[in-house]
Amino acid sequence: MTLVDGTCLVYLRIGLLIVNHYLRGEIGLINFRSGAAGSAETTTTEATTTTEPTTTQAPTEPPTTTPPILTFDPSSVAANIDLGRCWCDVTGNACDINCCCDTDCDQADITSFDRCKESPISVDSQYCVQEEVILTDNSVYTSQKTQDGLFCIYKDNNQARNYYSIPDMINSLDTFNFYRDRYASFTYSPTVSADTTYAQFYKVGDPVFVVYEDLTSGYLTIPQGEPNCQSNNPVSYLVDQSFKCMRQMRTLDADSCENTPYLNASSYLTSVRIVKTPYLFTWIINGTERSLYNNSYTMEFEMERVECVDGNGLVVDCSFNAPSFNASHCNNAVLGVEYHITHDGSNGITRAGVRLLLGSIQASDLPLTQTYGSSFTSVNEVNKTITERSGNPGYIVGKPVRAGVLVENSTLALGDRYAIVEDMYNLTIIRGSATGTCLTDSANREQINFGINMVSGCLIRFNLFNVSADQYCSAMQDTVIDAMEGVVDTLTRDDPTIQRRVATYGNSNPLVPGDWVQILRNAPTQTTAQDTTVTQEGPKCTISMGMHTEILYANTGALANPQPKIIGVSFKYEPKQDIIYTCAGTRCTAGNTDVDQSYEVRHSVTFIDASQPATGYVGEPPVFLAKVPYDFFYPFISSSTRTGPSSYLYLVTCIFIFLCSNVLS
Repeated sequence: MTLVDGTCLVYLRIGLLIVNHYLRGEIGLINFRSGAAGSAETTTTEATTTTEPTTTQAPTEPPTTTPPILTFDPSSVAANIDLGRCWCDVTGNACDINCCCDTDCDQADITSFDRCKESPISVDSQYCVQEEVILTDNSVYTSQKTQDGLFCIYKDNNQARNYYSIPDMINSLDTFNFYRDRYASFTYSPTVSADTTYAQFYKVGDPVFVVYEDLTSGYLTIPQGEPNCQSNNPVSYLVDQSFKCMRQMRTLDADSCENTPYLNASSYLTSVRIVKTPYLFTWIINGTERSLYNNSYTMEFEMERVECVDGNGLVVDCSFNAPSFNASHCNNAVLGVEYHITHDGSNGITRAGVRLLLGSIQASDLPLTQTYGSSFTSVNEVNKTITERSGNPGYIVGKPVRAGVLVENSTLALGDRYAIVEDMYNLTIIRGSATGTCLTDSANREQINFGINMVSGCLIRFNLFNVSADQYCSAMQDTVIDAMEGVVDTLTRDDPTIQRRVATYGNSNPLVPGDWVQILRNAPTQTTAQDTTVTQEGPKCTISMGMHTEILYANTGALANPQPKIIGVSFKYEPKQDIIYTCAGTRCTAGNTDVDQSYEVRHSVTFIDASQPATGYVGEPPVFLAKVPYDFFYPFISSSTRTGPSSYLYLVTCIFIFLCSNVLS
């Protein structure tokens, strides 16, 4: 049999099958769109019944006594009909507005309607159109899709498949559960929680465990939140973190100072041990060790360093003391906590240290701002000098802008050289307390991070108690400068031999001063007698009340991998303005010079992109040399010999004579 014969046989069998089904009435007439349909039609009706599945109860379950359910015959529902012909008739014995199919509405009611509510179901009388069913669509409109094929079904003889089957009522819990388990896609029932499993060792991001003296376990946490402190943030393994948050203290007295846990340094390192590796809990579950608190898999926290903020805002080393209340001050209160953890990779934690920052607070400092952090160091890096980079080489957005002071270093073997000391200076922006007062000490200033523009404002408070009226303006201007640049920065401001510099790249070497750009500063001019005027309201000063830190940077390297480089930093002070010390209130009596006056100052940070566009090299246009083969002018010139100057002259003469003859003719 050839391939053609086999193909014909297949088509013949398909034709016989279609005729057979047509004679049995299982499909409708098949019609060309351009032709007329046959007149023979056969309608069949199929009865559908819903059978309840049978379930067998497990013999291990105890028998339950269930009260019998009273069953009644439900109302009969006709099969294979559209039940929602008048869907808008929702009020019995009353006419629903704009429901034209409501039998309770007479002709007068329908005449008063402004419209008839459209049925959300479109009844299509064209059988050769396939309707697209949308299950969950709240729109009153339906979507139709017309098939553009050559054939279509003109009349569907199996009408039952266009209607839902009438389900039976469910009268048993087993049947209900069967349908629920089969058709429900979601349930609010609680799932059975699996037993907690513990890993053999810590991985990056895993919470660090601690155990307490009362044999309870938990996570090592550091408070975070904005603005209030939330003590539910676990320390993540090998992930350095740092947060600032506020404690909502309303009053400050002896009880709150000495008995508040987060103000007491001992609460961060006593009666708690850090878990070296989570294998401890597997060890305990297996019964190898009974003591959860004191064992070889836990260790105590070590006091690594204690620092205090003195009255001038400087951070100095101090001793560990419990909080004590003296008059209106709470001394040795915790201002910051940092956990410094040494690790050995998958072998777990080898050492846990705590660094504390203490200080004296008073009621005006409430609510209290505290700083918390955690850092991890490998055992292989303990004896190495670790240098934090802000990029390699270009700055990374969000990383601190590195800054330092240029000092003379005479201890190097090569002789007198200069180097950058980053510990002496940090590029920061002023920050206000909860009451709006400027926090000028270095511990409470906000770090300037690369690529992040910031603006801050706060209040400085000043009085005439310690200065005379003629010195008031100069003293106030110095206070503004200290607030803008930091109290510690007065050393670098007054000493011209010390220069503040900023790293051009995120990985600039402090021993190469050429990679550090100097901070340019247009400081306000010294106040003079013309800037100070004594009026009836009080001293009037003409001073600057704000500063803008502007940082210029440019992208370097490849266009596909730009590396930002800082090329300039400037401290730009605002133009001077008039400030008047005005006393108001009952305290303004003769001789009362300690009345505080509040003035607003502003500080902003702006990063300016000064990148130059890439300039591509365009080569010189090539010189086009027109050359022709040596026999190009054949037969005017013989191709057997090289043409000479006389031949070219002969050719040109002939062409000239030919052109002249044409013109004259």
